[in-house]
Amino acid sequence: MHFNADRNSIGATLISVGLPIGCYAFAFLCNDVSGCPAPSLLSPTTLFTPPALSTRSGTQHALETLKAEVGWPGVAGLINTEAVVGTLVWYGLSLLLYVLLPASEVEGVELRSGGRLKYRFNGK
Repeated sequence: MHFNADRNSIGATLISVGLPIGCYAFAFLCNDVSGCPAPSLLSPTTLFTPPALSTRSGTQHALETLKAEVGWPGVAGLINTEAVVGTLVWYGLSLLLYVLLPASEVEGVELRSGGRLKYRFNGK
């Protein structure tokens, strides 16, 4: 079966870009504070209409309203220090073990290009 490379790359790009956007959309627009969807999203025409005496633009009003309805903690709420430190420790430990453990380097099977990749094994 022959696959078109353009279709595969488009699909990979859509998954790589679309999946995180979809996950963030569900996380921010459907939540435990106001449910799913946020109440102001049910009437988008009023969402972008600020109060009469407000100096905010329609977009600013919409963002402030959505922040209040979904319980937006701010950008600092997106970063979990414990998770970042744990990830960095894990990668550091992996790097340290890669460098310190004894290992032998072996060549893999011959590639179409004629070369061979080298693999590091720390077992027999």
